[in-house]
Amino acid sequence: MTAPTTQIQAFRGLNNVTDPVRLKAGWLTRADNIDISDTGRITRRAGRTLAKAGAFSGAYTTDDHSRFFVVDGGDLQQVHADLSTTTLYADVGTAPVSWAEVNHEVYFSTGGVKGVIGVDNVVRPWAWPVPSAPALAATSGSLPAGLYQVVCTFILADGRETGAGDMADIWLSDGQALTISGIPQKPGATTQVYIAPANSAVFGHAFATTSTAATWDAGPDSLGANLTTQHLSPPPVDAAELAHWAGRMYLMQHMPGQDTTVVWFSQPLAPHLFDYEKDFFIVRGRGVLLAAHAQGLIVGTDTTIYGYDGANLTQLASYGAVPGQGAVIDTEDDAQPLLFWTQRGICAAFPFANLTASRLSVAPGVRVGAAIVGQGGARKFIVTLHAGGTAFNARSYP
Repeated sequence: MTAPTTQIQAFRGLNNVTDPVRLKAGWLTRADNIDISDTGRITRRAGRTLAKAGAFSGAYTTDDHSRFFVVDGGDLQQVHADLSTTTLYADVGTAPVSWAEVNHEVYFSTGGVKGVIGVDNVVRPWAWPVPSAPALAATSGSLPAGLYQVVCTFILADGRETGAGDMADIWLSDGQALTISGIPQKPGATTQVYIAPANSAVFGHAFATTSTAATWDAGPDSLGANLTTQHLSPPPVDAAELAHWAGRMYLMQHMPGQDTTVVWFSQPLAPHLFDYEKDFFIVRGRGVLLAAHAQGLIVGTDTTIYGYDGANLTQLASYGAVPGQGAVIDTEDDAQPLLFWTQRGICAAFPFANLTASRLSVAPGVRVGAAIVGQGGARKFIVTLHAGGTAFNARSYP
């Protein structure tokens, strides 16, 4: 008797969750080293050739694919088309690197080291030194009596203005002037001096200087633009994971004692300025993923996945993400979903959906890298994992 046969017109893909006895023809319970096309055709996957060896702890390609950066052996390098490299910044360290691009400039952070790769591929510090408070004294002049206050900022070589340093104040009697000494200086920067005149709380721009001392004996009408960077600080020192979304830079800082993560965000259009008093929110667990989409920000910890819309934080899943660079948007079209790897497979946002949990259960790995790659006319979301972790609710077959 001839055994019955089943003709498979197209293969459906991989399913290692459903009992194989119940699977319809065309499903695979294993799919090693093969590609399945959108029409269900199986072919052997393309081979691979080692292009470049190294001790890599980070890699980033700019949005326009014109520049490629790696951290190899602790050094930040640009990789050229022929795979030769130029070291841009030595001793970044070997901690994992997080990246974000703003106006063709690439921001990076290892937690301890933060920098910005300019469009000219010159690396500059992302953080900045907080100006010290000057010393004030009275001299003869024409100012009215009252309490005078002085603060300083720096205009850095790239044009950014820092936050203000500590304030100095002095009481002047009628007919005195203000002597300012110990004005802080930074090589390559210009110091801006702001003064709040008699009994005022509003700081106006008095003058710019590269000198450490000056005298001020002018009325309030001589002051220029008001100070806008008071009480603002550099990016948090230990914050690592980062993303740029809705005009602000977001960074994550894990607090091990409480097992919570602070998500800091910068001032609008000023990735170097942060208000530690109010511009943050807190999530539970260790932060491992920040990913931006036009409709919101995905915030992933090792226990939970959240969505943030700029005002509200919403829990999307009761499982976590995986450390690394596991999130990608296919195109710049806002309608395209954000795809990202989690402890339970591939998810998409917005809206949030798990795309693989119903048919795939695999060990999620301990670190992830992801990319969308065009090959043979197809677009593929490819995930590479450092092996590890435990598959959720995995089915075991003899």
